Amino acid sequence: MTLRLLILASVAALCAACTSSVGGVAAPDATTPKLPPRPREIRIAGIDPCKTLSSPQLASLQVRYSTTDEALNKRGPGCQWVHSPYEPVEAYTVAINTDGGVELAFGQPELQVIAIAGFGAVQTPGLYSSGKNDCIVEVDVAPRQAVQVGYFYNGSTVPMSHEIACQKARNAAELVMQTILARAGG
Repeated sequence: MTLRLLILASVAALCAACTSSVGGVAAPDATTPKLPPRPREIRIAGIDPCKTLSSPQLASLQVRYSTTDEALNKRGPGCQWVHSPYEPVEAYTVAINTDGGVELAFGQPELQVIAIAGFGAVQTPGLYSSGKNDCIVEVDVAPRQAVQVGYFYNGSTVPMSHEIACQKARNAAELVMQTILARAGG
């Protein structure tokens, strides 16, 4: 009988240990990328993504305006410029995300932390993509806000890799941030 009580007491103690709460703050996930601090916050709500690249900037990218994209899930309104139907068949996109920032990209494969115009950013392959012909750059401009710039190649004559696509996306992101910063006063 004493042995049975001892076993029951041990089981009860173990169950209590399993259900008791521990105070404190959870440690950050070791896989969460660490971004550098923002030089300042830029509120991007209301920015027209189709006005984030000037005519000279579009000429330097060798694309022309194509379409606008409505907001979808956490991605804000967007704009796309293309060079088509002749090589290089490529497109650049800009989206203004105000319902989730760079953290929405955390967990994407091949994520790299970079800097664009002094702001922390991440680059990844496009969603549901191998990344060979595309790259997405998310620039951290304010809490839960990001400027998303993408590059996509759909041609067949230009040698392309993820790194080349990311160089093109980073270049376009720098141009977009130049425009946004100039309009924000600095």
